[in-house]
Amino acid sequence: MKKIHLTYIYRPVITLAFGTLLLFGSCSKVDEQAPYVAIGPEDVFNTPARIEKAAFGLYNALQNAEFLGGRALIYIDQRGNDASVAAYFGQIPTFNLLSNNATVLAAWTGAYRTIFEANYFMANLQANESVIGADAASVYYAEAKFCRALTFYYLVNIYAQTYGYTADASHPGVPLMITAPTSGGDAFDPKWKLPRATVKQVYDQIIQDLTDAAADLPDDWGSAYATRTRATKGAANGLLSRVYLVTGNWPQADAAADRVIASPEGYDLAADPYENFNRPTYETTPEIIFNIAMNTSDNPNTNNAIGQHYSPNGRADISINPDYLELPNFADTDKRKIGDMIVTSGDFVYTGKYAKTTFDSWVPILRHAEVLLNKAEALARINAGVSQEALDIINEIRDRSDAALLPLPASKQALIDLILNERRIELAFEGFGMIDFVRTKRNIPARGAFQPEQDWNDNLTPWPIPFQETQQNTSLGQNPGYD
Repeated sequence: MKKIHLTYIYRPVITLAFGTLLLFGSCSKVDEQAPYVAIGPEDVFNTPARIEKAAFGLYNALQNAEFLGGRALIYIDQRGNDASVAAYFGQIPTFNLLSNNATVLAAWTGAYRTIFEANYFMANLQANESVIGADAASVYYAEAKFCRALTFYYLVNIYAQTYGYTADASHPGVPLMITAPTSGGDAFDPKWKLPRATVKQVYDQIIQDLTDAAADLPDDWGSAYATRTRATKGAANGLLSRVYLVTGNWPQADAAADRVIASPEGYDLAADPYENFNRPTYETTPEIIFNIAMNTSDNPNTNNAIGQHYSPNGRADISINPDYLELPNFADTDKRKIGDMIVTSGDFVYTGKYAKTTFDSWVPILRHAEVLLNKAEALARINAGVSQEALDIINEIRDRSDAALLPLPASKQALIDLILNERRIELAFEGFGMIDFVRTKRNIPARGAFQPEQDWNDNLTPWPIPFQETQQNTSLGQNPGYD
């Protein structure tokens, strides 16, 4: 193998971020091996094939072990209600973090590294766009914007109060880094010490990125694997429907969901919910819209793979909170509560979503069931009365799990409550826990003696900004309660 070394400078704070995308090599005889050489962007972006490989690097960036490689979803569910309080995650599930907590810094760094990769890719593609032409480049820009938007979505939901915390979402969010340093020297320029944008500004950028992405992405990539693990129109519109729910824009949430439902890709509910979590059927289920693909090489240790924490065959840190199994309308015959979807080990019950894929579970980001639930909630909130269409959607999801169909509730609020309960049943352990509570201004219920009820708008509901960041960038400002 010809050895090619790609030099980069990277510090674990966004104000000093400068990195690189890929290593390229070609096979040769041992006696023909060349010494390590530095490769610059002009060498990476000089052929269509290399640009395509650099685009693949965006998805490698999404696999960051400290963030969307699985951990971000775990953190959100550890601060939700349906997963047990896991001692492994220290103060994360008990809402008493300190700003100098190592995990707080590692997650922040992991997220901004992914964002940097997307920004750096776009900047260098723009400088070399003539290599492939504007039409081909537009698709790559769309992929980068999708990856950036997805990362910002989880980042702002972890480190800031929810969108509705203030009437105009003018409260502090996270730094909105949408460009990248051009060199190691440039990375140290004070201009990169960005202040926190407002939550509204962050969501406006997410919406703009996803809208741009939806316009230019393909419906599919020509293979079942790529269509489920690479950004598509369906993925961009599906994430838009979720984002609009958080911002309270019900008509747009409904419209974005409709675009997914009408997709020529033909998304549909799987015949059995377990198909979405069974590795042999990852590529055949019609329900998966976008997942972050992982394999055993992506998670070579026991501390980052989502399956390691949720599986009784792994670390088994996170079991099911018994209250989850007692949710209303969650009968013992429901497919989501029996068979491979639930695993009992000793005195604990675990979700089966990751039980058989300890190291190599795909990280679940978006599936058709969520899009239907997004639409149902939007309809229930838009309709002045009680929406039969919203109930029909819920019953469609329940029917595929052999759950009893539900009658139309007597009031609009009762229907909304029913939908939110169905979201908990269907989407548990997939990174919705805390977000769904706080966006709807509901306190997070207590988990026995381990964690008392948490106010949705309490100062300590979001994470602190990492202490190291606030020390090196005094314009950031800390979340109240962590000073």
